[in-house]
Amino acid sequence: MTPDHAEIMRRVADIAPRLAERAVACDTERQVVSESMQEMIHAGLFRIPQPARVGGYELSLRTLGAAVTALSRACSSSGWVLMVMGAHHWCIGTFPEQAQEAIFGDGRNGLVAGTLSWQGSAVPIDGGYRVNGRWQFCSGVDHAEWVMLGCADPESHNPRVHVVVPVGDLEIDDTWHVMGLQGTGSKDVVAHDLFVPEQRAIDTRQMFGGTSPYITNHCSNLYHLSAEAMLCMSVSTSVLGSAQFALDQFVERTRERKVILTGASKAEHGPTQVRIAESAAEIRAAHLLQQEVYNEFDRLMASGERFDPAHRIWVRWQVSYAAELCRRAVTRLFSGSGAHAVYAPSALQRAFRNIHVGAQHASLDFDTGAEQYGKLLLGNTRPR
Repeated sequence: MTPDHAEIMRRVADIAPRLAERAVACDTERQVVSESMQEMIHAGLFRIPQPARVGGYELSLRTLGAAVTALSRACSSSGWVLMVMGAHHWCIGTFPEQAQEAIFGDGRNGLVAGTLSWQGSAVPIDGGYRVNGRWQFCSGVDHAEWVMLGCADPESHNPRVHVVVPVGDLEIDDTWHVMGLQGTGSKDVVAHDLFVPEQRAIDTRQMFGGTSPYITNHCSNLYHLSAEAMLCMSVSTSVLGSAQFALDQFVERTRERKVILTGASKAEHGPTQVRIAESAAEIRAAHLLQQEVYNEFDRLMASGERFDPAHRIWVRWQVSYAAELCRRAVTRLFSGSGAHAVYAPSALQRAFRNIHVGAQHASLDFDTGAEQYGKLLLGNTRPR
């Protein structure tokens, strides 16, 4: 029996405390520890956006986002890996049926890592493509069975296809030495003259535009959405969870903090109260911006209406602004957290680092999102 939203959130609530206990271990090992990964797999969380025709739950992106936010509130790295692999499992629903069967058929978990940006190249050859290149930011690749790679035309550098390949066909280069989200294990992968059959490829523009010819063979309109909009929405849900964690930590610590010179309670300090109130409002506003996007997703899926360029621009701006609000909120909290927050064991410092790395994701580029939305409002945007 396919679980519903409530059952998924019950499972998330069950495993979240144990994932929280391992959050520091994930950072230390620079990947999600195997115990946490297995708990997420056992709870069926990677099946949330997976097509029902190959054993998935085919639940809404609202359910995936709620699960990611809740787990990111417990362990930013675990929530991030669920977000990335969940996004890729959704993308597989736009691929040819042969790819869906190869990855998820016979009850397989699949576990697809990868990079949606077209950092490598693909050249058409008889029966498929010859793929070369290096791809950065392959979150969760240490636990993956497959890797999705965006590929460009090597001459024009325009996006060409997305392919999915067995992880064993790639070289993994451990480059992930970073300031935050260390536990995501977002390493580079390298392909050397790799042959990928055409049934494991999808035209990038079709996937990003929600026009793949394979999306009509599912029991819902879930895969009619734009992959571009789906990805930036997904990333922002992990950022939101990290911001909620930071607020939790600041409130908890403030209740017991004292002003060093006077011994007065920090919780009774007016400016500290204002700092908490403003940050809490920004984090709540970010959540509401995301809910507006989910409402539009639900409307489009119910109606079957095409996801046009204006929708994609609006979604990107909504979630980029949501992520920026979270970043501002956490920065304000960290600035008021006192000198002890600079020590490595500080949970608030970990949240500060994690949210700044997460909000740095290309899909949440605040400047580009603002420029495109401004042009849209002024009538200066051409469909793409």
